[in-house]
Amino acid sequence: MKSYSVKKVFRTAGLFAVLVSVWVPEASAESRVITGVVTSRDDGTPLPGATIRVEGSGAGTVTDSRGEYTLTLPGDAGRVTVSSIGYATRYLKPGQGKLLNVALAESAHSAGEIVVSSTRSQEQLKNIPRKIEVITGKDIEALDPASASELLKKTAGVDVIEYPGMLSGVSIRGFVPNAGSYYNAEYVSYLLDGRPLGTRNLAAVDMNMIERVEVIKGPSSALYGSQGMGGTINFISKKSQGPIRGKVSLGYGSFETFDGSGAIGGSISDRFDFDLGFRYFSQNEDYKVGNNTLISDPSPEMVEEGIGAMRNSTYSSNSGSLRIGYRLSDSFRLDLRGAFFNAPSVHTPGSIWGYYEDGLKDVFRKTADISLTGTAGRHHVKFMPYWSEDESRNLKSASGKTYAYFEGRNEEYGFQLQDAVTIGRHRVTAGVDYHTSTYKTQRHSAPGVSAAPYSPDGRTSSLGLFAEAGLSFLDGRLVVTPGMRYDMSTFAMLDTPLIADVDTEETHDGFFSPSLAFQYSLLPALKTHASIGRAFVSPSALQKAGEYIDTYGWTVRGNPDLEPETSVTWDAGLTWSDEKRGLRADVTYYDTEWEDFITTESTSDGSKIKTYVNAASARLRGMEFELSCDFGAMADYRYSLRCYASYTRQFEAEVTKYGVESPMKYVRAGLGSFGIEYNDFHLLNARLSARYLGSRYEDNYFTSIRPTLKNSVLEHEPALVFDATVGVSIDGKNSVALTVKNLLDENYTEKDGYNMPGRSFGVKYTVTF
Repeated sequence: MKSYSVKKVFRTAGLFAVLVSVWVPEASAESRVITGVVTSRDDGTPLPGATIRVEGSGAGTVTDSRGEYTLTLPGDAGRVTVSSIGYATRYLKPGQGKLLNVALAESAHSAGEIVVSSTRSQEQLKNIPRKIEVITGKDIEALDPASASELLKKTAGVDVIEYPGMLSGVSIRGFVPNAGSYYNAEYVSYLLDGRPLGTRNLAAVDMNMIERVEVIKGPSSALYGSQGMGGTINFISKKSQGPIRGKVSLGYGSFETFDGSGAIGGSISDRFDFDLGFRYFSQNEDYKVGNNTLISDPSPEMVEEGIGAMRNSTYSSNSGSLRIGYRLSDSFRLDLRGAFFNAPSVHTPGSIWGYYEDGLKDVFRKTADISLTGTAGRHHVKFMPYWSEDESRNLKSASGKTYAYFEGRNEEYGFQLQDAVTIGRHRVTAGVDYHTSTYKTQRHSAPGVSAAPYSPDGRTSSLGLFAEAGLSFLDGRLVVTPGMRYDMSTFAMLDTPLIADVDTEETHDGFFSPSLAFQYSLLPALKTHASIGRAFVSPSALQKAGEYIDTYGWTVRGNPDLEPETSVTWDAGLTWSDEKRGLRADVTYYDTEWEDFITTESTSDGSKIKTYVNAASARLRGMEFELSCDFGAMADYRYSLRCYASYTRQFEAEVTKYGVESPMKYVRAGLGSFGIEYNDFHLLNARLSARYLGSRYEDNYFTSIRPTLKNSVLEHEPALVFDATVGVSIDGKNSVALTVKNLLDENYTEKDGYNMPGRSFGVKYTVTF
C-alpha cells in the first residue's frame, strides 16, 4: 500500500512538472489579437494593401479596402513593421493594447515601392538591379509643374531641352534629345502605364492625373522594343479605390498665368471605382527673361543681357481624363481610360532676336486604352489594347482667315499581352506586343488650297516577342534578371494625295535585343548592381522603304538594306540604402558603344538622288552620383527633413563620322540637382531646389547676326537655376502654396536663341474633400 502511494506521488509529481514546463513558456508567450487602421499621414486617407509584419516570425497580414487589419501577435513579439507602396516603412513596438493605428509618410525610396515598368510586372524597388529614379505624387504636388518636361528637369537626372511654345525633348546618358519630331530618331521610350505614351513631345503631357513617374536608365529594348537606348520614362496614372476623395485647385502667377484643376476618384461600390480629372492653364503675357548669370560669363552674342520679354510666348491648354474600373471577380478587374489634351493657338517666338518669323500652332492629343488584369494561381496576366492620336498644326493668316499651312498627325494603336508567372522566389514574364504607327502630313498654300506634302505618309508596324526572368538566390541576396526580345517590323510608304508615283512596296526587318542585370547584397544596406543590354532604334518608313519625288525635284529612295541604329550599354555601381536611418547613396558608371547612325547621302553627279545610309558611330561614358538623407527617419517619420543631391558627369561623348571625330552636340558635360525639403505632415511643407546645367555644344544657326562668333559649332556655358515652394495647411482640407521659379533670376538657354523664363511667382489655393 505504501509502495503504491509512493509511486502515485512520483507519477503525479512528474506529470505536474511536465505540465508546468509546458504551461510556463506558453503563459509567457501568450498570443493576442490586435486591430487597427493604416492611413496616410499627409491627409488621413486609408491605405488598402498595406503590409503589417512581426519581425522574427512568420506572422503578418495586409489591410483591406478600408485600410483596416487584424493580426494575431505572438507574446514574444518584438517590433512590428508597417509598409505600403510609396510610403516610408515604420518600425513600432506594439505595446500591451489591442489597438494599433499607424500613419505612414510618403517616401520616394521606401522598401515597399513598386516599379511597374522595369520588369513589366510589379516588383519591389529594392529587388530591381537597374538604375531607377521614382518621382512621387508628393514631388508632383510640391513642384506644381505645368507639364511633364518641367517636372523631369527639376527632379530626375535627365537633361531636358525645351522651346517656348510647348515643345521639348529628353536626353538620358548622353543620347541626343528629340524635341517632338517624327522625322528624327527618338532615343527614350515614353510610356503610360507600361504602354506607348502616344507622343514624342513631353511639353504636351499634363501631370494632373499622374500618380508617379518612373525613370529607368539604360537600354530597354529587351522589354519595349525600338527607341529605348538611353532609358524609359513611364507615367503611372491614378487608380483610386476606397472612399471617394477629391481636390480642386486655383492658381495665379507672374506673366498673367492662371491654373485651375480638379480631380476626384474612389470606389462607387464594391465593384466600381473611377478617377476623373481636368485642368486649364493659360499664360496670357509674354514671359520675361532673367537678368543674372550666376556661375558663368557668357558672351553677350550668345546670351544677351537686358533682353526683357520673350515676345510671342503666350499659350493656353485644357485637358481631361476619365478612368472607370470594374472588378469582374476577386481575381480579375477591367479598367477603361480615356484622356485628351488641347492647346489651341500656341504662340511660338522666332528666337530671342526674332531671327525666324513668329508662329502660331495648335497641339492636340487623344488617347484611350482598356486594361484587363488578373491573377490565376501563379499567373498574373495583363491584356491592354490602346490607341492614341498626336496632332500638330502650324497656322498662318491670309485675307483675314487663319489656316494650317502644315499639319502632322501621328496615329498609334496596338495591344500588349503578357503573363508573369511566380515560381517560388522566382518570376518569369513573357508576352507579345503589337504596335502600328502611321504618320500623315498635309500642306496648304492658302485657305482651302492644298499643296503637295514634303514627303509621303508612312506606316511602321512591329510584332515583338519578349521574356524576362527575375531570379532570386541565396535567400534574396543575389537577384539576376536575364531578358530577351525579338521584333519583326514592316515598313511602307502610303499613297498620298498630290504626290505621284509613290512606291508602296513593303520592306521587312528583324532585331534581337538581349539584356542581363544582377545585384548582390554585400551587407544588409550595401549592394552592388550591374547590367548590360543591346538596344535599337528602327528607321522610319521613309528611310527604309519605297521611292518618291519630293517637292524640290529630288528622287528620294528608301534603303531596304538600312540597319537600325544600335547600341550596347553596360553599367555597374554600388548602392547604400538604410531606410531606418533615412540614408541612400548610389554611384553608377556607364559605357555605351553606339553604331550605325542613319544619315542622308546625296549624289554629286547632278542626278538629284537621295537615300539613307548607316554612316557614323559614337562613344558615351559617364558616371552618376546620388545621395539623400531624411533626418525624419530618426524621429520615426513624425516629420520629414530630406536633403538630396544628384550629379551626372559625361566623361566622353564623341561622334565619329567618315573617320572624323567631333564632340556630340546637344549633350551636357554635367547635369545635377540638389535641395532640401521639409514636411511636418500637419501644417507646413517647404522645398528649396537647384538645377545645374553643364556646358554643351550646339550648331550655330545665327552666324549672320553674330558679329564675331562665326564658328559652325559653339560651346554654351553652364547655368544654375533655383526654385522654392512653401505650402501651408489651413485646416486639413484647405491649403495655400506659394511658388517661386528661377528664384535668382538666371538668364539661360536650354536651346540656343530661346532664353528661358526668369523669376516668376505663383500662388495656389487647394480644397480637398
